[in-house]
Amino acid sequence: MSKLTISGHVHKFVNVTPARVVLNGEVGTPLKIAVRISPATNDPLEITEAKADRGQDILLTLTRPKDSGDNTYLLTVENKKETKGRYQDTIRLHTTDKEKPEIVLPVWGNIRPPQIAYIKPRYVMLKGPAGTPIQSIVTIIPRDKYPFTIDEITAQSGDHIKWDLKESEEGGKKSYILTVRNLRKEKGRYYDSIFLKTDHPEMPQIKISVSGIILDENK
Repeated sequence: MSKLTISGHVHKFVNVTPARVVLNGEVGTPLKIAVRISPATNDPLEITEAKADRGQDILLTLTRPKDSGDNTYLLTVENKKETKGRYQDTIRLHTTDKEKPEIVLPVWGNIRPPQIAYIKPRYVMLKGPAGTPIQSIVTIIPRDKYPFTIDEITAQSGDHIKWDLKESEEGGKKSYILTVRNLRKEKGRYYDSIFLKTDHPEMPQIKISVSGIILDENK
């Protein structure tokens, strides 16, 4: 039995930057990526067409920048998806080169629901010695484009926490102050979640995760 070993130099045809397209953002936010394609050698580059396998969620525009020479192309990939969700696609650039008639670009899209509020922090940690007051404050400020009102507050269990929500206004903007307090009197850990029900259809519920770490009294 013999082994066959093949070695040689791999010819780099073009420079593509970036080599893959990632469109990651919120619903309603303009998302586009510019891909620069230029020859890796002195050989001329001619791209005749840019097409996507699916094309349902992206828009392609192929141009030649005036200040970059005739051999450089600029491919603009723009998101068209108007609802939350993920997608994948493949862009194929057809060239006149006999050895490399096609340049392939993978595309990934991740369109998230709009964040209707600035929330700080998103995660509540209640940590301290048993028998001492332990609390955390969460600030919730509706974003300008997404005004809303919090109608109801519930917890996943609520066994070890209590909460208080106050509405305030600063600089003409409405905000909410959520205070979360520990109720557990003995050493131990617990996890919970607080759910804020809103009247906004884009995000009818805001979730605040809660973690409690209650230590010995002398810690």
